[in-house]
Parts: sequence; C-alpha cells; structure tokens
Amino acid sequence: DPAAGKYTPGIYTSVLSLNNQAIDVEVAVDSEYIKSVRFVNLSEDVAAMYPLMAPSMENLAAQVVENQGVSGISYDENTQYTSMALTEAIGNALKKAESGK
Repeated sequence: DPAAGKYTPGIYTSVLSLNNQAIDVEVAVDSEYIKSVRFVNLSEDVAAMYPLMAPSMENLAAQVVENQGVSGISYDENTQYTSMALTEAIGNALKKAESGK
C-alpha cells in the first residue's frame, strides 16, 4: 500500500534560478526517510559567482537529513538569502516526493 509511506521512493529535483542560472537541487528519499540532498549540476561558473552556495548546501543538506525536513533549519546570517532560496528549493523537491510526481 503506497499510502503507508510518507514519500514515494525515488530522486526528485527542484530548480533554483539565480540570475538566469538554473541550479538543480536533488533530494533522494525512500518511503520513510530523506536520504540525501545535493546539487546536480552546479557549474564552476556558478560556484565561483556564488562562493557561499556549496558550503550553504552542505550545511542545509546535513540538517535536512538530520531533521528529516526543512523545518527547524538554522543558518548563518551571512548566507541568509542563499540558504532561504536553497531551503525553498529543497522543500519543493520534498513536496514532489510526497506526491510522487
């Protein structure tokens, strides 16, 4: 019964758009747990333009897996806007995982 699990197992992506740069955020889940959160195609150009992007994602990914969701996440005020955008993208991917679409 698929309704028994919280998520439809799989890998779900959400696109984060920054100044015409599309960055894919990927969330991997099984039926009950968030297993991982990562960037799929973070180019060197984007990483250079947004040096806080990769460390922010590492911090958020660890918290999302630990907390099993996007609520209760904390981040440094220096990375506030980056982290808020990433948290929204992660949340969007998790919504897809919940609906299985």
